[in-house]
Amino acid sequence: MTLKFPLRPAFALLLGLGGALTAQAAMLNDRLERASQPTALATDALLSDVQAVGDRQVMVGAAGHILLRDNSGQVQQAKVPVDLLLTAVQFVDAHNGWAVGHDGVVLHSADGGQSWSKQLDGRAVNPLLLKAAQAQVDHAEQAASAAPDDEQLATALDNARFALDDAQAASASGPSRPLLGLWFRNAREGWVVGAYGIVLKTDDGGASWRAVNGLDNPDRLHLNSVLGLADGSLLVAGEGGRLYRSADGGEHWQPTQQPTDASLYALAELSGGQIMASGFGGTLLVSNDHGASWTARRLPVKASLYGIKQLSSGAVVLAGQAGVLLYSADGKTFEEWRAPDKAALLNVSETRAGQLLLVGNAGLQVLPMIPFKEHAQ
Repeated sequence: MTLKFPLRPAFALLLGLGGALTAQAAMLNDRLERASQPTALATDALLSDVQAVGDRQVMVGAAGHILLRDNSGQVQQAKVPVDLLLTAVQFVDAHNGWAVGHDGVVLHSADGGQSWSKQLDGRAVNPLLLKAAQAQVDHAEQAASAAPDDEQLATALDNARFALDDAQAASASGPSRPLLGLWFRNAREGWVVGAYGIVLKTDDGGASWRAVNGLDNPDRLHLNSVLGLADGSLLVAGEGGRLYRSADGGEHWQPTQQPTDASLYALAELSGGQIMASGFGGTLLVSNDHGASWTARRLPVKASLYGIKQLSSGAVVLAGQAGVLLYSADGKTFEEWRAPDKAALLNVSETRAGQLLLVGNAGLQVLPMIPFKEHAQ
């Protein structure tokens, strides 16, 4: 079986991580059991995501690094039980947060990010996917047997059998599938998504997980981001411009209108209810109906965009390839700024001191807000 490359282009180009999926299972197990090592250089290594948690900023990145930065600018490295790339982080309150990453790992913190424990990894994910794939085959076989002349049901059965073959092959290669995005509604209910169409859900804060079927994704395209909206619906965005929406808590999913074939990497809901999705080649989609339909918005760059952040002022910042940072006071017209080193920027956060924290291939960068405030005025 030919494996597709599972990561955002930024991660692939900057780290050369494609070989990680074909590494031996023993090496992967070592990474899952080896704790992340303290280093004074952690702020200069790849950081993939950042979120404000009270007066702190929590950042995740390469080699299991999780960093906490306080308002004075002091950075502390958290205790993390794994030594692998972490791709996304989310806190639902001042104490409870989760991070996901390579090899199917899910980490949890109950103390605001100071320390972390492993809740899930690919060794447990593989049986979940096998069980779900087998259940899908059983269901498709029953449906096809009841209507043997139905071509649509026959195709669904072929797709289910192929998905089972894929799950069996993936299990044989070890815990190698990366998780790329997560969203928790509260301290108990959450979803994670990742490479090859993985969707998992927990209803008990990560103590147990189940695989989610129902997304129309027979090619198992990578799913990069999941987001819950204020109206209670859920969105998933991924490779090839795929967008999926659920109005019933993830039990049933429908593909939404797809105005682009460009891969989508980030989702965000703005304070006014508008939804944004950003992605490959300067793609920015907006929705004003909770993700049911989308329109493309023209931008002044063709750089891929990996992060979306709405500032306290209401302005929107997009972070992307080659050090691109786009700023808009109204969410419609964007102005461009580029980091001098042109290193990819993967996400943005705002400090209470009025600074932007940029994370990406060059680690952590701190940018004064003054130039952007002048634009907003």
